[in-house]
Amino acid sequence: MKYIYLTFILLASSTYRCADDVVDCNEASKNMIGEWSGTINYTNPYYANGKTHNFSLIINSSNDCTFKGFSTFEDSNTSFNVSGVIDIYGWVSFIEDDYRFDSGEYLTCVNFESNNNTCETWPYMRWKEGTKYEETRIKIDPNVLTGKIHRPSSFESRWRILRGDYSMSKN
Repeated sequence: MKYIYLTFILLASSTYRCADDVVDCNEASKNMIGEWSGTINYTNPYYANGKTHNFSLIINSSNDCTFKGFSTFEDSNTSFNVSGVIDIYGWVSFIEDDYRFDSGEYLTCVNFESNNNTCETWPYMRWKEGTKYEETRIKIDPNVLTGKIHRPSSFESRWRILRGDYSMSKN
């Protein structure tokens, strides 16, 4: 019986969050509105390791704890519609849902190749929708965000998963 109590106490204390850690996610989402500039540093797949992209995130609306906008890139005309959420603990995540404008880096590859294998490699795979920006937390300065990017392929092979770090600041 002592072990059950001890286990309960350990579990309860490890999942408890202090009220000081809570943010007003509605206000935080409103603060996301505007233009953000940042850099993505890729770590995976192997051929992307060390490569970077400068990008802009333009957030044009928020509702409750969610926000919407689009992303653009310095090296490409492709842009993505973006939707995101902020939870009450200040964790921010957003995803490139679909194309706002497709300049063809990925879809032209898919249409040209007889199989999809080549298109799931660097650099073509970067321009496929579905990249998630996550592991980001609003801390002291809500106008600077850093976190991870991740876009798994349908095959889930390590060499086909796009990963990296990003940092952005509000203009």
